[in-house]
Amino acid sequence: MRKWIMGIAMLPIFALAFAPVSAQAAFNMYAEPYNSFDHEYIAYVNQDQGQDEEPEMPMIFITTANLNLRRGPDTGSERIATINRGQLVYVTDLRDGEWFAVTVGGQAGYMYAEFLDEVVTTTPAERAQEIEELVAATSGVVERLTWSEARQLTTRGTTLTIIDVRTGITWQMASFSNGNHSDVETLTATDTAEMLRAWGGRWCWQPRPVHVIVGDRILAASLNGMPHAGWTISGNNMNGHVCLHFYGSRTHNGNRSHERDHQNAVSEAYRADI
Repeated sequence: MRKWIMGIAMLPIFALAFAPVSAQAAFNMYAEPYNSFDHEYIAYVNQDQGQDEEPEMPMIFITTANLNLRRGPDTGSERIATINRGQLVYVTDLRDGEWFAVTVGGQAGYMYAEFLDEVVTTTPAERAQEIEELVAATSGVVERLTWSEARQLTTRGTTLTIIDVRTGITWQMASFSNGNHSDVETLTATDTAEMLRAWGGRWCWQPRPVHVIVGDRILAASLNGMPHAGWTISGNNMNGHVCLHFYGSRTHNGNRSHERDHQNAVSEAYRADI
């Protein structure tokens, strides 16, 4: 079993206005701007927070019904947007327990608490323990599911534990939408920092082989390292989402070279021990 070495870094946050869209429309809207692996790297810059500061674990909730985002904590307040069922939101204030102050897709407002369920976030140490127990229970069997099979396990809002095959670094993500592949985003700023660390501190399009833990299964996959286009989770220091590929998945823009690199990374993850 690998020992996980964890660290903390932070990234700048960029705001994005959110409009209610279906998962199908979301992945159609956010086509990958990938052209080649000569794309200039975007360097990590830590401007807002000291390296030694430990961020608080945020409160991430998931909507259990289509839910209105309102300007105030009552049904008479103006509706900003309708947020789809299965959407992750960042809760900033629990208030009186009836209405929660939230941000979603860069917009702040209030949601009725009855239809919000908390998503469990874990620390690196907790993830290491969970992974060790899962490996013991499953003998570390890694599955290479086709995309048609994997997409049934990675529906919108599903929490995923990601393990970078080459470094053993772990972090948490959640599915943003499913189209030709799964669009995913980190849950917390710490998760973003851990993911960035796996890419050597610089975002880039080059895919990396990863193991994806969903429930009690370990799946072979490939993840690119360039946040782009839309997102829903505020407060995670990731400007956009990234693309998670499984066996047989495709890009949104039909770039065959990029698809081959993802499939090669899936194969590497399938051959690697956890």
